[in-house]
Amino acid sequence: MALSEAWDAYTHGSLPIGACVVDAHGHVIARGRNRLGDPRGAEGGVIGGHDLAHAEINALLDLRSTPRPDCHAWTVLTTVEPCPQCAGAIAMSGLRAVEYAAPDPWAGCSHLLTDDPYVSRKRIRVGRAPQDVQHMALGLLLHALLEEGQTQGNGSILDCFQERHPQEIEAAQRLHAAGTLSVLRRGRAPLTDALAVLA
Repeated sequence: MALSEAWDAYTHGSLPIGACVVDAHGHVIARGRNRLGDPRGAEGGVIGGHDLAHAEINALLDLRSTPRPDCHAWTVLTTVEPCPQCAGAIAMSGLRAVEYAAPDPWAGCSHLLTDDPYVSRKRIRVGRAPQDVQHMALGLLLHALLEEGQTQGNGSILDCFQERHPQEIEAAQRLHAAGTLSVLRRGRAPLTDALAVLA
């Protein structure tokens, strides 16, 4: 579901980041996508076109309520490591677990959930998605950064990824040069088509 939200975000002109909240039994109870590229607004339980319009924020806003202690057993699943804003929102939401797929050496702040003196008292569990989901989410994110014109050099976001994930950068560059994913994006193809390319 989180990957589906990420692909939906990407086909609508935003960064390909998606999130969902699952209950203690693994049922999806809320979901959200990055909406930075959407028209500006905050209606109907979503934020769009605003610096706050991140996938995790929109997933948390999609929750009908966060009854204590039930919500302590819920988990935020997200395709990219949460930034400081999203990590903070998760910490204050009442949820006690987050799992992410793609690492974010540029803005990822999952350590806030475990290392900050105040937040660490909440005992939030931080985990990772299965390896194949990590691979696809990172590939999609890197392709999106290349597609929006990001380049390497002078301490750019891609430099951070190059340092830790050189093979993934190389694969994303090949994928970007081929143009296949861009065609699927423009045609708003189903997620399954995109995953076949990313795999």
